[in-house]
Amino acid sequence: MTGTGVTPPEQTDWPLTVVIRRTMRESKGWRVPAWSLAAIEPAQGRSGMEASRHEDGARDFAWHGLTLRLRRSDAETYWFNLTSQQPSLFVICREDPQYGLMPAMVTLDQDETARQQESEAEIFSTSLPEWLAVEVGRFVLAHYRPSPRKGKRRRKPQEQSHDQ
Repeated sequence: MTGTGVTPPEQTDWPLTVVIRRTMRESKGWRVPAWSLAAIEPAQGRSGMEASRHEDGARDFAWHGLTLRLRRSDAETYWFNLTSQQPSLFVICREDPQYGLMPAMVTLDQDETARQQESEAEIFSTSLPEWLAVEVGRFVLAHYRPSPRKGKRRRKPQEQSHDQ
């Protein structure tokens, strides 16, 4: 930017806590874990993992210290996500020998999510929380301007060819 404007940062990080839930279910006579995304919350300055148990036997694993990193170079894909019918936040998880599943990345980038899915990562998606959508919108507006739409120009009836 020029003049008195302030140049926005090239990237912005939001510290997050991701809570994943493990329930046990029966499958062909075996008890197997079923995982789901329970919550995404702003980080409260903690790091590491905290486990808690519910009365129904489910366990929540709160992973602190994850970061949603927005990069200027990816602002276009964030814009497409924000303007979609259902803006989403994606949590990419990896198997963990101690806990079973561990979140490795939080992203808004649908292209990155597709790449990770090909590598057989466990991926959860959730609606983009309102408290985060506002901040992401500011970042995208500072870094991306969509191109004007170039639709097909309809010809007037008198311009149409009579070669039929």
